[in-house]
Amino acid sequence: MLVEVRRELVKQDHRFLQKRFLQDAHNRLAIYIWQLPEDDDGEMLRFQVAYREIALDWAAERGMRLAIVDDGDNPMGMKRSPILTAENTINDGAVRRLCEYLDEHSDKVSLRFIRQVILSEVSQGRTKQ
Repeated sequence: MLVEVRRELVKQDHRFLQKRFLQDAHNRLAIYIWQLPEDDDGEMLRFQVAYREIALDWAAERGMRLAIVDDGDNPMGMKRSPILTAENTINDGAVRRLCEYLDEHSDKVSLRFIRQVILSEVSQGRTKQ
């Protein structure tokens, strides 16, 4: 279940922007959104989405960056910290599953926007089978 963390609990890095955080621990989804303060339906300036093995970082001034998540599994010893590895392409199935998940929450304007950006920027030649 996707829930938004109360805003007063989310560290605000910028005094002119409101950072929001939504998560679904069961589906391994985390979304950060940067918007103008108190304007949930307003212009989105940036978002970051981490979903299972992929991470997407979009900003209005530069577009999309793609990464895959190395969860730190180490069969020979201690689990390491997860890291992101920049990529030019990401798994098409993961992108499709993410968009299907966002469809389930299409009542939220910000999530519809994120889905639209993902479909337009990521799916156009930047995914791999």
